[in-house]
Amino acid sequence: VPPPGGFKPVRYSRNLPKGGPSSLVIALGSAALFTFGMYKVISANRLRRSWFREEKDIRLAILPFLTAESDLQQQHIKSTLTQKEAELMASVPGWEAGASVYHSRYMKPMEKIGVPQSQKSIFGATS
Repeated sequence: VPPPGGFKPVRYSRNLPKGGPSSLVIALGSAALFTFGMYKVISANRLRRSWFREEKDIRLAILPFLTAESDLQQQHIKSTLTQKEAELMASVPGWEAGASVYHSRYMKPMEKIGVPQSQKSIFGATS
């Protein structure tokens, strides 16, 4: 049951001060911040790209020296292996150390072992 004269009116109005910047100021600030951030990203990418270009130029400059060093190492390894092969195969008549074991440029394809004769044409084997 309501009291005599009814309930007191409920205050529902907001007495808050107008706060913060307007939406236009927020939009312009966001655009300015985005533009500055993109400027920093682009400038960092350019700097990083110049570092990579410098690294590439340095590597290209020393490439002939590295190639020459690698060639010398490979030649030394090959001569050492040839000497060891000559020592090991000294007792085999007609053996030439360092010579190719292949006597022609053509090698017959390997036979398919375990494939039935009826299916050899499927697998490309010649009989």
